[in-house]
Amino acid sequence: MKKRINILLVILLFFAVSCTDDDDSNDQLGFDRAEMLQSLAENLIIPNFETLQTSVDGLQSAVNDFVANTDEAHLSSVRQAWVNAVTDHQHCSAFGFGPANLSLGPYASVLGVFPVSESKVESAITNPDFNLASSFDRDLRGFYAVEYLIYGNGQTDAQLIAGFDRERKDYLTLITDELKTNFDNIANEWNTAYLQEFVASEGTAAGSSVSLLYNEFVKDYENLKNFKLELPAGLSAGQTASDGTLVEAFYSGISRDLIVEHFENSKNIYLGFSKGGQEIIGFEEYLASVEGGPQLITTTLEAIEQIDNAIANLPQGRLSDQVDAAEVATLRDLLQNNTANFKSSMSSLLGISITFNSGDGD
Repeated sequence: MKKRINILLVILLFFAVSCTDDDDSNDQLGFDRAEMLQSLAENLIIPNFETLQTSVDGLQSAVNDFVANTDEAHLSSVRQAWVNAVTDHQHCSAFGFGPANLSLGPYASVLGVFPVSESKVESAITNPDFNLASSFDRDLRGFYAVEYLIYGNGQTDAQLIAGFDRERKDYLTLITDELKTNFDNIANEWNTAYLQEFVASEGTAAGSSVSLLYNEFVKDYENLKNFKLELPAGLSAGQTASDGTLVEAFYSGISRDLIVEHFENSKNIYLGFSKGGQEIIGFEEYLASVEGGPQLITTTLEAIEQIDNAIANLPQGRLSDQVDAAEVATLRDLLQNNTANFKSSMSSLLGISITFNSGDGD
């Protein structure tokens, strides 16, 4: 009888230790991950997607007006509506999971691809059999295909308007409608079933909401460094020269403004702020609850301040004309230095695996 009791005690002790060592236990860290997920979803992710949904609605309306009245006044209006929408896109591109993970991939890698292929766009416009829904090409659709059509490449506004024949108008309408359909769906799904699903999946294993959010956050940050600065500046491995045409928003020339907005959203996710500046729960609070976290927070805050200063020091005007500027290389280097904080160090301290491929080696 005594032997049976001892065996039972060993079994009970085993389960007690197992529960204590559970990596997904909020009690272990003294931090409520579900509360963080709810705070970020309700105060940052959903409001940002709702704002983008509204601005895309405005873009569609402006495009319809331009198609009906193709003149310089309506061209100006559609350009302003596009600027509003692509600016709001910067505050959503890090959330390409759940409803925003489209059939071709995270929405920003489908509808936010730059540079667009001018030749593919022109071919699609003149091809009566082209079907956008069945196309796997990403560089002929989305925000930057709209930009190419409404800003042109070297034409005067009068020349651009004169070239808007029926086929060109139809294509502009087609790709704008795709934007609206997708962002309506994303916002609606977040506001219905997905919010509850997102908050409930508060573990740290691959596929959990914490893992999805963290990985998209890091990937989006690296996209800022790699594609908006490093590649146009000719600083990627194997490049022999810079190429200003590779910047984001080449045709409109608002590349610098979009870099500001992009990094602002990265900071909001990490520091825990809504787009409007309301304090919420972000990854910084999560880090503060683990051993080694406060030290990493101090290091990261110093890096963020340096990056903010470097962004403010970027040359004014068209970035495409100034990709060789020392300030561009400085910003890229500072972003690279901070990659280790956001990526390898955070991943290690929080026990969240990196699930995407990256060439940064951090």
